[in-house]
Amino acid sequence: MSRVLNGKAGVAGSTRQLVLDAVADLGYTPQPVRTTKTPVVGIITPELDNPIFPTIAQTIEARLARREIMSMVCPSTSETVNEQDYLNRFLEWEAIGVVVINGRYAAPELGFDPYLDLLQRGMKVVLVNGITGRSPVPAVSVDIRAGAMTATRHLLNQGHRRVGVLTGPNRYSSSDELINGYAITMTEMQAAMSDDWVSETLYTLEGGRAGVAGLLEAGVTGIICGSDLMALGATAGVRAWGLSVPKDVSIVGFDGTQLVMYTDPPLTTLRQPIGRMAATVASLIDSPETAGAHVHMFTPDLIIGGSTGPAPV
Repeated sequence: MSRVLNGKAGVAGSTRQLVLDAVADLGYTPQPVRTTKTPVVGIITPELDNPIFPTIAQTIEARLARREIMSMVCPSTSETVNEQDYLNRFLEWEAIGVVVINGRYAAPELGFDPYLDLLQRGMKVVLVNGITGRSPVPAVSVDIRAGAMTATRHLLNQGHRRVGVLTGPNRYSSSDELINGYAITMTEMQAAMSDDWVSETLYTLEGGRAGVAGLLEAGVTGIICGSDLMALGATAGVRAWGLSVPKDVSIVGFDGTQLVMYTDPPLTTLRQPIGRMAATVASLIDSPETAGAHVHMFTPDLIIGGSTGPAPV
């Protein structure tokens, strides 16, 4: 019977027909036999409490699903499974590829060796964000320096002359890129700068609230933040000082997550073109050829909300 249902040879025609008639009478419908495994890709992301990371992961997952590729989204933090353990598991599970969002490579001293090892073993690897322009591994990244230049120009054109930066820990290349873009534009537009106008903190609500204090003490009236969460924390910090956004201080976020439309005031932000970035990630993973070590850079869009306005007089 199994030979008939599986379509194998070696069964007489009359016997085959008897078996098929019998199973039809019983209402049995043979299930198709899978001949190939469903391709699987691992997506490793930092903590999920920052909305930009699940948004990027979900958008990539949707793009891969259109290509009939299954995704497994895995958050990696110091309190959970670490990134290297996930990489090892995906190798054991014979995943066709792995996408790493703001992974350990974002700290330059940690290097790219784990990803290069996977490439040598035939696995597709794509890094997302935290790339400064050069990478030995295929990568897709938002151009933080270009975004910082756009935000700085926006604040200067609003009449602000004391523009500051609220950035993440300096061990991350993204922090350097934000400061570099800011400094380039301030120099080009012949605006004054001060070390006191740059504050290093954490990419969190609490980090933004704590980090803005030094900028306010220095008299800054326009602030560029490294993330939307930092910007929202900074807004709370400004209000704790008895000041108003944007009447007294203008604030620009970075990422363009959906929550910025519902803040008070709606946040001016640099929106990552996540849809186009995810489409590029999916094409790199699904390409029949191994992608070269090329970085696909995407410029963020300035979305002007209510958190920026003219400089106070």
